[in-house]
Amino acid sequence: MKMLSNREICCIKEACKITDKIFSLIVKNLKDKKFKTELDIKYFIKNKAKKYNCKLAFKPVIAIGKNAAEIHHKAADSKLKKGFLVLDLGVKYRDYCSDMTRTVYIGKPSEKERKMYTLVLEAQLTAMNHVLPGVYAADIDLIARAVLQDYYKNFKHGTGHGVGGKIHQAPSLKPRGKFRLKENTAITIEPGLYFKNKLGIRIEDTILVKDNPVQLTKTTKKLIVIKFC
Repeated sequence: MKMLSNREICCIKEACKITDKIFSLIVKNLKDKKFKTELDIKYFIKNKAKKYNCKLAFKPVIAIGKNAAEIHHKAADSKLKKGFLVLDLGVKYRDYCSDMTRTVYIGKPSEKERKMYTLVLEAQLTAMNHVLPGVYAADIDLIARAVLQDYYKNFKHGTGHGVGGKIHQAPSLKPRGKFRLKENTAITIEPGLYFKNKLGIRIEDTILVKDNPVQLTKTTKKLIVIKFC
């Protein structure tokens, strides 16, 4: 894990900016009822990345309803319907990556569903507040898990990972991670909850490690609700 140069940081920032743009267009098209299936969104992301002279940083995760309980769900012809929709996407700009996940809701969420979303957001924001040079990656993971402790069995992956020329690189933010965070490196913070055959919720941002950490992906984390009909 090496510190990023100013040029590398600028490339990651631009990749994040493009990711935000693509996501805003996804939301607009969802509201305009232009997508029918998960695959429609996947192809849209691919085409927009190409338009912005980027490659996909990874195969996007587009998961509706119970599909979102699969952490690495492969977009299929599943029709968009009522429930949480997880959108995990990123692009590669001049060989440097971005990574962002947002979970939107199609239809009208119940009070319980809103509370579940708010809990995941609380875990993410709490963990982000501790992203500082010298902090152990494992401690960031434990902070997120502490917020989600009532659902510890449903948080099934690490809290984040390094981002740079590769979409997954050191440090790994997991319980046994031995790395300390370094200034001017980029990581993700991405807690999530997954309930088999029911739903999944994940919120993720790319963060630049500083004495005052910088969130590079700027898309709102307020729950976006898309009218179903």
